[in-house]
Amino acid sequence: MKAPPAFRQFTVFAAIGLANTAVYYAVYAALNIWMPYLAAHVVGYAVSITGSFLLNSYVTVRTRPTWRAFARYPLSGAANVVGGGILLHLAVSRLGMDENLSAIVAGVLVTPLSFLLARWALTPGAAANPRSGPQPPQSPQRSPEQVRGAAPNE
Repeated sequence: MKAPPAFRQFTVFAAIGLANTAVYYAVYAALNIWMPYLAAHVVGYAVSITGSFLLNSYVTVRTRPTWRAFARYPLSGAANVVGGGILLHLAVSRLGMDENLSAIVAGVLVTPLSFLLARWALTPGAAANPRSGPQPPQSPQRSPEQVRGAAPNE
């Protein structure tokens, strides 16, 4: 039995997210040796978000990246940080959960929202539907009158 397209997209998105985290940390740790940690963080984030954008464009939603999508893509990361922060705070302050465990749980719980926002950012209009693949260009519809009056070479 074949998995639904949205499930495939979500699992690929999650795997890319794990790899993206490793890339961020590798760049951050390597640069932090000889530059201030905040500068290393910014460069690590820029490298990882760019890689994540390209991988999720080509592999997850199977679309060509655009500048518009690149500008919208960080919203999924912002939702992850804000949503994860809210859930983390609630888990620790209201539920009394361990801070480290709460961070993992919050990250897992907010991932579907991050996925939906990333898919929205990467896909134009109706292409966000996971069942729709690349569509061939449509020829303009012509009325019967236009067809009858068309030149022989049309």
